[in-house]
Amino acid sequence: MSESITLRLPPQTAKKLKEIAKKEGKDRSTLIRELLENGVKEKNLEHIVELYQTGQVTAWKAAQLAGISLWSFYKILEKKGVLIRYSQQDLDHDLKP
Repeated sequence: MSESITLRLPPQTAKKLKEIAKKEGKDRSTLIRELLENGVKEKNLEHIVELYQTGQVTAWKAAQLAGISLWSFYKILEKKGVLIRYSQQDLDHDLKP
């Protein structure tokens, strides 16, 4: 079930949302929901990348947390300019059943 949330926006932002929704043939609520869902996914991914960068998780575990393939996670790291590290210990951990 959906939850209703009320928020206040600056007039310029509300106007821009209305313009974009009209261009895309959507109502404003649908557009806001899509934008918010994308933002939440991106914020979650940022958190997962941070876990990887600080060595709290391996790339494999990070990809699992993000719900994407390892190669997709590596592409994201590359886009964000994050150094990919992979040690013998990471390999041993990833090969455990």
